[in-house]
Amino acid sequence: MRTLRIPVYWILALLFFSVNGAVGAPLLNGMAVHQELSRDQFIGALYSETLSSDASELLAADQPMRMELKITAERGIAARKFSRMWIEGMAINIRGSALTEQADNMVAFTTMFQERLLENDHVVFALNPGEGVAFSVNSITLGTIPDDNFFGLLLSTWLGRVPLSSTYREQLLVSGDVSASLTSRYASISPTAERIDQVALWGAPEPEPEPEPAPEPEQEVAVAPVVVPATTVAKPKIEIPPTPSAIANNTAEASSQAARVESSIPAVASSSSSVASSAAPVVPKEESVDESDEDFVPTFTAESILASQRYFSNLVRKVQGEISYPRRAMQRGYEGSIRIAISIDRQGELLSAALIEETEYSVLNDEAMDAVESAEPFTEVPEVITGQVHEFTIPITFQLQQQ
Repeated sequence: MRTLRIPVYWILALLFFSVNGAVGAPLLNGMAVHQELSRDQFIGALYSETLSSDASELLAADQPMRMELKITAERGIAARKFSRMWIEGMAINIRGSALTEQADNMVAFTTMFQERLLENDHVVFALNPGEGVAFSVNSITLGTIPDDNFFGLLLSTWLGRVPLSSTYREQLLVSGDVSASLTSRYASISPTAERIDQVALWGAPEPEPEPEPAPEPEQEVAVAPVVVPATTVAKPKIEIPPTPSAIANNTAEASSQAARVESSIPAVASSSSSVASSAAPVVPKEESVDESDEDFVPTFTAESILASQRYFSNLVRKVQGEISYPRRAMQRGYEGSIRIAISIDRQGELLSAALIEETEYSVLNDEAMDAVESAEPFTEVPEVITGQVHEFTIPITFQLQQQ
């Protein structure tokens, strides 16, 4: 029996085209794994028509490009967290004037992702010059933003001057020199047919509830009068008088209920007909919003997004102003990227702070955490930004200046 031998370069070529697609399509410029707390969140891939290691050239967004993400987090990524990641990245890397121009497009971007992304989902942002940026999940189109420049804003999150992760940035700028093991892992990730069908229903109107059947008319039943014989003795009704404390409690409760009802009902001009107090209209309670639910997605407006970005930029600058490069770390050449997740209340008080990406050097990690604590309290959250608790992710990079 003759054994068929396939040259190694053919195998590599097949693997390359399985990731890059057909000839003439954008080429794989770089690929990186994004982590939080040492756990993979997604694998990102950047495709460009021309391979380049120059971030500014890629950010110019004047050629067909594509940015892809394949979700690897076991629990997926909540829509609120996914949108916030891009908004924060743009806020600290884009000029204020450009943000103002793109505010409406950023609102449109956040509305596309209203559902949790699950493990193995395939997210694509594709730039077609002259046609804008198309967004899809598992090959299901979510929408298009008809502005080529918006792709550069999104890309700045990872390739800008202050990327969310410098390691991730470096791996996207390798000009096609991507490890075969990572491309193989990336190519093996794909959503199930069932998941594709689920995404296809995103944004579809909810089916209208079926009308309830009309109740059948009640039939009148003749009831014979009950005659009580004169010899029957009525059983006395026994009532237990309430205790003084019960009377007081009932009176207080009734007064409290009356006060609540009275305060919630608008005043009505008196009329000659009297109405029983029991007929007062019931005021429905407003549905409370659970902001602690990670799947809760707040409603963004152009004004609130711009206010959030200004607030976040000022917050990051305040923290960075408290950082001093430790002398011992400089002498030993310690460098690295750190990201700290913080939450604050509306008054700017720090509620929590935790490292979600750290370096191998505790002296750098400690300096970053100390800077966050030294920077508080932060300024009050503007009224246009809704919510009681606000979460941010602060990127900090320790890098020695080249001599």
